[in-house]
Amino acid sequence: MKLFRSFTLLAALLPITLAAPTVSSARRDAASDDYNSRFLVYALSLEQLVFAFYDSSLSLLSADDFRAAGHPDYVRRGYEQIRKTYQDHSDYLINEISNLGDPDAAGHCDYAFPVKTTEDFINLSEAMQALAVSTFAGALEHSHSDKYTTAFGEMLGLEARYATWISTAVKYQDLADMSFESPLKLNDTWTIAGGYVTSCPPGTVPDDIFPKGLNDWPILTVPDTVRPGESISISFPNTLYTAEDTVFAGFMTGMNTESYPLVGNADGSFSVTVPQNIVGKGDGSSVRDDKMVAGPALLMMAPNQEMGGAESALKSNTWSW
Repeated sequence: MKLFRSFTLLAALLPITLAAPTVSSARRDAASDDYNSRFLVYALSLEQLVFAFYDSSLSLLSADDFRAAGHPDYVRRGYEQIRKTYQDHSDYLINEISNLGDPDAAGHCDYAFPVKTTEDFINLSEAMQALAVSTFAGALEHSHSDKYTTAFGEMLGLEARYATWISTAVKYQDLADMSFESPLKLNDTWTIAGGYVTSCPPGTVPDDIFPKGLNDWPILTVPDTVRPGESISISFPNTLYTAEDTVFAGFMTGMNTESYPLVGNADGSFSVTVPQNIVGKGDGSSVRDDKMVAGPALLMMAPNQEMGGAESALKSNTWSW
């Protein structure tokens, strides 16, 4: 879910002729290396975040904890494999960043996660995998290197497999009712990941090592799980809008986006009804960065049908940004 202001934008398109100065190959290579390094540091920050989540959680929860929660031994073994994959991805990215001449940009931050029980961990792991998949789906268009586009596609494939494994083999849910992935913009992931960061290496200046122009939006607080058709309460700081603005909640699943106006509550929060199905066509372009006031946040929809045939009253087993 994303929150944004509504206004009318008028643009005039005029023919313009520009002279194209030549640039030496050395300068082009340096600019390309700088762009690639920043792009890889961005990807590394996500991989390190998710690795830290799995590593800290599995250090906290033993095999007996998983058994006590009713999960067979293969579940914890599967999570150990996922942890190893994120470590391997991080090692690959660190090596590539060093090869591009920026080894100092590959430091990692410290994180904190709201995990106390096995179920806390499993539920957040589903959200983490959704974040990873949506991030790489959205990041591919920013790659200027065939080599890294291929590498990111290989990472995305595995992370999508893990997301499906968690929702089906671990949580015993049907496959998600989606035909396309929901791509996140760079600022979207930057905002979500920032909510888990507690500290970074001294002297870290994001503008020096990350893609230029990143913004973190105010945090959007939503319920852990929602049901399509129900009214939910959401909250966020009022730093990027005024009382005169009409604020909308944008729901995006796959390539579909729908927007609904928020209703203010007496306590300063807002209410909005979760759509039964998100069928509006588009690619989310109406929810632009220059309109954002908070979010995004991940809405986890309850499952349609549990494995074994038990029907749910809900129509969707999916998630929405």
